[in-house]
Amino acid sequence: MDNAFIILSFGLLGLTGGNLTTRLAHQVPAILFTRWQQQYCQIINITPPLPTGPVKFSSSLFLHPLYLHCTHPHSKRWLFSIILWLWISGRCSSCHKAISFHYSLTELVCGLMFMVIAASDPDPVRVTILLSVTLWLVTVSLVDISHQLLPDIFTLPLIWSGLIFALIGLSPLSLSESLSGTLIGYTLLWIPAMLFRLVKGQHGLGGGDIKLMAGLGAWVGVETLPVIMVTASLSGLIYFLLTRRNRETKNNTIAFGPFLAVAGWLALL
Repeated sequence: MDNAFIILSFGLLGLTGGNLTTRLAHQVPAILFTRWQQQYCQIINITPPLPTGPVKFSSSLFLHPLYLHCTHPHSKRWLFSIILWLWISGRCSSCHKAISFHYSLTELVCGLMFMVIAASDPDPVRVTILLSVTLWLVTVSLVDISHQLLPDIFTLPLIWSGLIFALIGLSPLSLSESLSGTLIGYTLLWIPAMLFRLVKGQHGLGGGDIKLMAGLGAWVGVETLPVIMVTASLSGLIYFLLTRRNRETKNNTIAFGPFLAVAGWLALL
């Protein structure tokens, strides 16, 4: 797609997609945490506390700001957080508290990613698939950054969609290649995770990271998985070393999912 107007249109579509993923990454974990808390209280037979988050998905969240200190809904005209952030000079128009720019940054990154995809692939079917996977990987990254947790609801759909698309011929991989990528991808992270647990007696990698790697394998196949693993590991290590001196706490854990997602997205291109 060489038309500059089309590429710019995809950039605007990416802003909308970034807005959607940010809100999903905010609401879905809140739903899961509330339900897990209620289930735990039922198991130990105590009265559950009042819900601190939503217990079911509500489309009304899309009319509310993302910053948690304010509950005033904005008008429907605020389609992009980045426009809202610039318009109100980085402060909430209702409570006048500062708004983090990372909400708008997510939209901006999604817009740029959409433009890269539109410019790099002329096939509209493949572009649509890449855009969908991109938004999913961004959502996964946001959840892992916020909570250092990747629930199955975010990782298993990536695995199954890769296998299904390979089965119906909408993936460049055959079903056997996609299945092999899933199994090898899972194994590549499961083995070092188990070895680390045996040696150190604690978890070094979460199960969500392992399943995310399996999902990427379902989309890119076996041959690209070592490149994804090395790229994600090196970038994660560099990030850890650069930020370690600035850490005020002794918590040495980082979210590995975003590094896997970025490396996997580059491999998809």
